[in-house]
Amino acid sequence: MGYAAIALATLGFAIGTLFRLQVLLFVIALLLLLSIAFSFGSGTSFFDSLMIIMAVQTVVQGSYFLGLVTRSAIASHSQRHIL
Repeated sequence: MGYAAIALATLGFAIGTLFRLQVLLFVIALLLLLSIAFSFGSGTSFFDSLMIIMAVQTVVQGSYFLGLVTRSAIASHSQRHIL
């Protein structure tokens, strides 16, 4: 599970630095369906399934935010100030 969390964090960070919100919404919806399918496939309880879904969404959205902050910092340093 640790490798999956690292992969999700990397995915969220890459989306945050390269794409806009529409791509994030598509990926979040896709990950929701995949995490539901994983929960049913592994036979976890309802509470554990909710925790899996929330963990996936939290990791991706948190790393997406860090990607946005990085993109903003890079963009602010690359601008030239005339005055």
